[in-house]
Amino acid sequence: MKWYVLYTRPNHERAVYTRLHQGFEVYLPMVERWPQYHKQARKKSTLLFPRYLFVRCYLDTHTYLELITVPGVMRLVEKVEGEFLLLCDEEMHTLQRLHNTGVAIERGEYPIAGQWVQVTQGPLQGITGVLREGSRTTLVVPIHSLRESIAVEVSRAQVIPCAARQDM
Repeated sequence: MKWYVLYTRPNHERAVYTRLHQGFEVYLPMVERWPQYHKQARKKSTLLFPRYLFVRCYLDTHTYLELITVPGVMRLVEKVEGEFLLLCDEEMHTLQRLHNTGVAIERGEYPIAGQWVQVTQGPLQGITGVLREGSRTTLVVPIHSLRESIAVEVSRAQVIPCAARQDM
């Protein structure tokens, strides 16, 4: 079984997730934000990747037709070569692990360049990415299949330099 990427109509991600959750393994990464509403902060769930939904399945003709006929689904995302976009298990595991740690995450810039580091302590232990230092120290973890990245705040003491990744 492989992870495929569905592209949905605007604001239909949650409805498609609910419809597909009965028969498929579906993943919809959400993040918690604290936006200000009239001088008052309220917790709000937003999508990490708007309009994208991840589905794990064996893709044959019947499954393809079942997926694209779900109300709200526009298409399966394809590469330039015309093949369906697949998220490798390693990238999906990293994405789910970052999402499930409880640490605040957000979308980052892509492509990324800089010093590659590996987290050695805490809930993100073992994750590699590019270190960005500014007003805060951020670890930017690429998801190459999507041509996106995820940024998470880390302490400089939690990371050590490592070799650059070759899968870029």
